Amino acid sequence: MLRVLSGLLKTKVITEGKGRIDRGDNSSKRLPVLRTDKCQADCDKCFIICPTKALTAQGVDPRQCIYCLLCKDVCPIGAIETTHIPIISASLNEEDLGQSLREKVKKVCKGSLHIRYVDAGACNGCDFEINALTNPVYDIQQYGIDFVASPRHADLLLVTGVVTRNLEIALQKTYEACPKPTLVVAVGSCASGGGVFKDAYAAGGGVDKYLPVDVYVPGCPPTPALILKGILTALGRKEF
Repeated sequence: MLRVLSGLLKTKVITEGKGRIDRGDNSSKRLPVLRTDKCQADCDKCFIICPTKALTAQGVDPRQCIYCLLCKDVCPIGAIETTHIPIISASLNEEDLGQSLREKVKKVCKGSLHIRYVDAGACNGCDFEINALTNPVYDIQQYGIDFVASPRHADLLLVTGVVTRNLEIALQKTYEACPKPTLVVAVGSCASGGGVFKDAYAAGGGVDKYLPVDVYVPGCPPTPALILKGILTALGRKEF
């Protein structure tokens, strides 16, 4: 633990400063891109192996994709390339993320942003990444952002998981209890479009079938840095 703390003191927070550690947040999750000019017309191996059917001849749906890159591995001629996850503003550098977040929270939310987190049927992969937002590396509380127990105190709902039948009413009641206007951010492929569980008998689909979603943060799971960028993007969507 002392070594970890010593390292943090030297590198500062991951979202600020030029001396931060590159923990792979730009490369750990990549969106596959089908190069139709290279693709063989009689080959459909990538379409068959895609677990969520996010890959079609028209392209890849980033809300359905779980970024497993099985399609890339199975392609015999290398017709599938990768690029950054597209739903977050590409113009925002991670070095500027912390300062941008602090300024936006101060301007839009009068200095603080309260988040109510809702698990609507997740496998807990996204939950672990959200939990990391409060650790010493990301430390969102330094920006005036914190999680609250009651939706009546929340400015933003952070929702994970495919909405299961047993949690439909709970999710809707949580949203109704929030003071309006309320921002809604769907975190992970399941919340964004249903993910691998979208066809399950107990699953109801993505969050947008039940609530008005402001921002989608796809990934299986998305990194904490991407979730932070999603929150920042949501703040730019609506003024309080």
